[in-house]
Amino acid sequence: MDISALEDLGLSKGESKVYLRLLELGTTKVGTVIEKTGMASSAVHNSLNILLEKGCISYIKKGKIKYYQATNPKYFLNVIEEKKKNFQKILPELIQKQKPREKNEAEIYIGFKGVTNMLSEMVEDGKKNDEYVFFSADIEFMNKEIQDFFRKFDPKRKEKGLTTRALAPLKLKKYYESRAKKGFFEVRYTTQPLPPNMAIFKDKISLLTWGEKPVAFLIHSTQLAEIYKRFFNLLWDKYK
Repeated sequence: MDISALEDLGLSKGESKVYLRLLELGTTKVGTVIEKTGMASSAVHNSLNILLEKGCISYIKKGKIKYYQATNPKYFLNVIEEKKKNFQKILPELIQKQKPREKNEAEIYIGFKGVTNMLSEMVEDGKKNDEYVFFSADIEFMNKEIQDFFRKFDPKRKEKGLTTRALAPLKLKKYYESRAKKGFFEVRYTTQPLPPNMAIFKDKISLLTWGEKPVAFLIHSTQLAEIYKRFFNLLWDKYK
């Protein structure tokens, strides 16, 4: 089971492992947890104490022995909601502190989360009928994280009412066809080389490299965006 979602909520790998074992075991002694997790005794005791403080587990006493049990997983929804409320309290102040972006600048985002956050932020100010165009990557989309992200990113653009067009290698038609049929974008294909992993939206251009350590470059430039948009449209008309 992928425990990264629990880590996103603030649990360490050890705490996540102990919590999951308690879910499976029900009410149990610490010795059983140590045995089933394969973790050192000190690491299990430390994780149990932290999980107790976070409200993720509880215990009952039978004589002098503690029996631990996991809190209902739905508890984490309360944690998420509480974090959201706390963040919303300071959001206006954070926005006020943010300096306006300069007309021409470039930013670098590193790591999968950094890249996907950048793509989401790229369309944050999008309005109905704004146009988003992109050149597909000339690679096979085998990375599950990437596929999962785009399954969420496609509807986000559609919900905003953006008009999305894509140019992609013919060999990836099977992959893009299912997304295009759902009305997420219009796509045209070619066997000719394309600028890989590039998107243009308003005055922004994103350049991506996925690989083991994804990196994204986000360029803010009205002039460059217009140049690449014209280039996209030239190819779009060519590959009808």
